Amino acid sequence: MSSGARQLPATDVLRELAVLFSTPAHDRHVYCVFGPYAHLRPFQRRLRQETEKGSLNTLGRVEYLSLNRDLLAHLKVRNSYEQAVCLANQRRDEQLRGILSATFRDLVTSHIEATGTIGLVLADFELLYAYDLGGNDISLVRQVAINGKRVCLLVPGVMRDGRLWVFDEDPESRREFPEALVFKNSGWVFELVS
Repeated sequence: MSSGARQLPATDVLRELAVLFSTPAHDRHVYCVFGPYAHLRPFQRRLRQETEKGSLNTLGRVEYLSLNRDLLAHLKVRNSYEQAVCLANQRRDEQLRGILSATFRDLVTSHIEATGTIGLVLADFELLYAYDLGGNDISLVRQVAINGKRVCLLVPGVMRDGRLWVFDEDPESRREFPEALVFKNSGWVFELVS
């Protein structure tokens, strides 16, 4: 397949992820599951349930992070929430972008580096892309998915011409997902099909 993505139904993708999260690894491991919202949302719910039950915890804990929800919660932990709201209301996007970027980095690194954690599942990229944190900031996951750690990205998008486009259903919001996070021909890129 020229895109490097394996087209599988949700049940098969779950099975593949269970194997990937339970196999010892030493190199960089970033898994990518993508599809339109109609396929991705039900899959996210199932994967979140399996993660919360501990179904993927063979080698260590796998955590599910909803970036929209957990990023806001982490802003509160860092005592930056009120400042972020104020900047958003004043449309001071550049400053807000800096706060969101730092919070995203801290959220991901603190969770992946926690004792006993082997991997993360990251979903809900809308808030990051709303403030153009896409490219370089999300690529942080490539840096943390090393030395036996792994990250699985759940991406609302479609593959066209070998490139993954997020939020493809809305032409004004459409962006290219960072190519460095789509490990083509690795067997780690899955397209959800019904």
